[in-house]
Amino acid sequence: MIRLAWMWLGVFLLVVPAVTGASGQTGSSPAHSPQAASAAPLINQAPSASPPATYTLTPERRAKAIAYSRSLYALYFLGTLLSIIIYLLLWRTRLAVTFREWAQRISGRLIIQCLIFVPLLLAAAALLKLPLNFYSGYVLEHRFGLSTQGLASWFGDWGKSVGIGAALRVVVAWFFYSLVRNSPRRWWFHFWLVSIPLILTFILIEPCVIDPLFYRFTPLQKTQPELVQRIGAMLSHAGVWIPPERIYAMDASSKTKEVDAYVTGFGASKRVVVWDTTLKTMGPDELLLVLGHETGHYALHHIPKEFALDEDVALVFFFLGFLVLNWLVKNVGPRGGVEGMGDIASLPLVLTVLTLLVFLSDPLVNGISRYFEHQADQFGLEVAYGVVPDPNATEVHAFQILGDVDLADPDPSPFIKFWLYTHPPLDERIRFAATYKPWAEGKPLQLIPGENVYEIQIIRK
Repeated sequence: MIRLAWMWLGVFLLVVPAVTGASGQTGSSPAHSPQAASAAPLINQAPSASPPATYTLTPERRAKAIAYSRSLYALYFLGTLLSIIIYLLLWRTRLAVTFREWAQRISGRLIIQCLIFVPLLLAAAALLKLPLNFYSGYVLEHRFGLSTQGLASWFGDWGKSVGIGAALRVVVAWFFYSLVRNSPRRWWFHFWLVSIPLILTFILIEPCVIDPLFYRFTPLQKTQPELVQRIGAMLSHAGVWIPPERIYAMDASSKTKEVDAYVTGFGASKRVVVWDTTLKTMGPDELLLVLGHETGHYALHHIPKEFALDEDVALVFFFLGFLVLNWLVKNVGPRGGVEGMGDIASLPLVLTVLTLLVFLSDPLVNGISRYFEHQADQFGLEVAYGVVPDPNATEVHAFQILGDVDLADPDPSPFIKFWLYTHPPLDERIRFAATYKPWAEGKPLQLIPGENVYEIQIIRK
């Protein structure tokens, strides 16, 4: 999984996120899948000689996965609608105008006004949305047996998220309204340009500064040096070298039972992270396939590629937002006391439009993500060939574990896949994992150039 640009674009655009995980496919070498025919997860079991090339569940497990997934889908759409209602409420009740007047009484400088106005507005929005976030992030996860997090810990994380969001959004609001006031007709383009270094900076610092506020990270070589050595050996024939100190284990078990892994960061902060729940649940070969998928993002430069494509999408939607906002602020804004686009009290209307635009852009952004995730699946199989006895059966087994533990949807509708899925559905991924065998036909590997299958066979021997 790539944790990246468009999600953080939502942060920088001051959009209060809807419901975390609502896509149902935000996991590691995701598109989680349940295991073949058991109501309990397959943990550290060897894959069968002929694993099922489809995603199957027992009736009880299937019903549970469907109920959980559909709850997430509903919460995603409900969260988007609720965000819009909250922003319009803050505008229509003139609460935003009240906050603006307080800020103006204290200082005439925009940066000081943002320091006062933005945290107040954000706190009001966060409190209004707290019941839904609490239900989705705490109640639902405990109801389905996926969370190990206590109530105090959850509220602590919620408070930290609100505080971090407030600090970041003060900076972004200051940039935004400075550009609106100085360039009324081109602020959308200038703000898009400014958003690029802002988001890159956030992606750079997030793994080192923000993530450790929520989880503990330990270099994997300290706890599993043999696994790190096998990872290095697996990647060497692909001409890829990842410093061992950039492969981390995260103490996810302190808050969840789910399994996952991801690639995050940029430049010096780029790293591969595997959850300790994944390390405990999977055997060495399955872990190699999961990490092969994640290092595929690293080796294939998916983070900069996806970032560039997402920013292209953002440019189009920024322009659409400019057109809609100009009309909205001019024709509707005065009813809530908004004096123009340069008035910081217009922020609730800005957030309304941006929430809609991010929502409407999800199919495009998620489609880009699905493409890169499929490539990472392919890379994982290719890079494991000759290192893992049967990479196809092992990857199928790993997907089954991921899905069964995380209650992945066994039958998402085409609409849900199109709108929400950041990864191909599990059934597609399992079929691909079971059938992609260029080495069986003597064909060259597609993502690891410079070697043919016979050379790899000789190297492995």
